[in-house]
Amino acid sequence: MIWLLLTLATLTRLPYLLSQTLLFGFDHGRDALTVLNFIKTLNPLFIGPPTSIPGLFIGPGWDYFLAPAYLLAQGNPIGSAWLMFSLFLGAVILAYKYFGIYEAAIIATAPAWTQLATSSQSPNPIPILALLLLIALKYNWQAIIAGLIIGLGFNFDSALAIFWVILIPFFYKPKHWLKLAAGIFIAFIPQILFELKHNFSQTRAVIDYFAAGESQRLTPGKIANVTQSIIHELNLAILPDIYWLKIIGLIILAIGAAYLIKQKRFSFWPQILLLTIVPTIGFWFLHYNPWYSNGLLPLAVVAVGKVLRSLPKPLAALFLLLLLTNSAIKLYQFQMQEKDFLSQHKGFLAAKMQALDYVYTQAGGESFASYHYHPEIYDYAYQYLYIWQAFKGKPLPVEFSYQPRAPTYVPEKAGLLKLLPSPDEHRDEPKKIFLIIEKPDNVWHYPFDSWLKQINYSEIIDKKIIGPELEVWTAIP
Repeated sequence: MIWLLLTLATLTRLPYLLSQTLLFGFDHGRDALTVLNFIKTLNPLFIGPPTSIPGLFIGPGWDYFLAPAYLLAQGNPIGSAWLMFSLFLGAVILAYKYFGIYEAAIIATAPAWTQLATSSQSPNPIPILALLLLIALKYNWQAIIAGLIIGLGFNFDSALAIFWVILIPFFYKPKHWLKLAAGIFIAFIPQILFELKHNFSQTRAVIDYFAAGESQRLTPGKIANVTQSIIHELNLAILPDIYWLKIIGLIILAIGAAYLIKQKRFSFWPQILLLTIVPTIGFWFLHYNPWYSNGLLPLAVVAVGKVLRSLPKPLAALFLLLLLTNSAIKLYQFQMQEKDFLSQHKGFLAAKMQALDYVYTQAGGESFASYHYHPEIYDYAYQYLYIWQAFKGKPLPVEFSYQPRAPTYVPEKAGLLKLLPSPDEHRDEPKKIFLIIEKPDNVWHYPFDSWLKQINYSEIIDKKIIGPELEVWTAIP
């Protein structure tokens, strides 16, 4: 049965990977630059990407995790998606071995798990760590292992890992707390070294954050928004997202809940409820983003698995069939309607590569400059793509940035350019200027017209439309 589930999980995810419709934007480009610099220089990393708290970073585990994927894929960002795909196939195996067929089938087919397995962002591995943490609790693994899992959580999404630190000790006897702390400490060694070197800057950032009082801003609107968002994410982890299939699934779960209450089968429910409810309430008081709830998804899966086991097998099988039907319909829609759109959409790797291919073709081997407009201002994705292509032998632009003469904003750039055979300072003045424009334009904080005035050109000679929100303009200096 496990081979059937793995086959289903593969067939419903593979077309997304093969189409290279991978999101590759601000965060992805920044992470890729860090990873490429690590691969080329082998300089150790002590912190990872920044969090929502100014001055606070997650651990470097995410970058170390990505490095083999970028190395094997020769720098192609799609390698990170293949890594996530492999990781979530592993999640199907773990769920099957330690919980059962229902949990494994949900992870193989539910919408949220398909999305996580075909994209690459630092919070995406958190559900795997959460699944391992549930396994550790259910099977009474050594406390040091649970502590290591918690500590690793701070390398991918510190927002939820904070609640693990608070809650998990309640599930172990006090005599095991020292081992739990030891596991957390091991995972924190890189960050501790960073703190010692930088006068505990992250510790001070956390203290300043709470002292500033954002955690005290509690309103009915925030409670409603956070709760609705978490419920929505949990629904995607266990239910179809096509409306009529979802309604049938909810009816089946309601029947299962009634059976469960009648049978009084409540083992492991305290852990599930505590690990779900406390973070939800906590996020009422703290800064919240939807991906903070990623680590709650396995809790919903385990809960639904318990509900399905209380049902007659035909009803439980029908629920799984709904998820499989939903997955098949979504895949059909992607192949028939959405594939071309996604390959042209500004946020996806395929579209950005089309833009760069057009630039190289139009440049015709002559020197050129490339400037990039999009609402996030910093063009980390294009910075990475040009440097990656340069390592593959293509010429670098004379200048490539979000605007001419921009101050340094890519710490790794100078070092990476020095590793190339033809550093940019030895090249001629640009014969052409390319403007890669990601709409929507006229964003209030970064108006397109104001950006365009920063570009020193004499004439626009061509406009290439890649997609509805991505254009490449060719100009003469």
